[in-house]
Amino acid sequence: MKWLLRSIVGMTVSFVVTMIVVVASFITTMFSASETGVRKSGLFGALFFEPHAKPDGATALEIGVSNGAPIAFVFAASLVFYVAVASVLERLKLHKKRLLQANQD
Repeated sequence: MKWLLRSIVGMTVSFVVTMIVVVASFITTMFSASETGVRKSGLFGALFFEPHAKPDGATALEIGVSNGAPIAFVFAASLVFYVAVASVLERLKLHKKRLLQANQD
């Protein structure tokens, strides 16, 4: 039960971290595209942003995900990092508990 809860929390944290990275990359890509008609990509080619000038003077935007592999890699890397940190913290708590018990004896 403890590992199930830890897995759910880990996936949630990884999802939030991945979305923060994707949004930050998209915003960076969006503000770096100063010319119309030029396709810019971000997050190692996962996202694209392309502004187009319309005949009436307005600007149309084409945005999207062109490759999901970098996004999946960010998710997997953050999940592995979370699991590693959670495992180390759990072992440190156990070690602290053992030291306190040995100190009382």
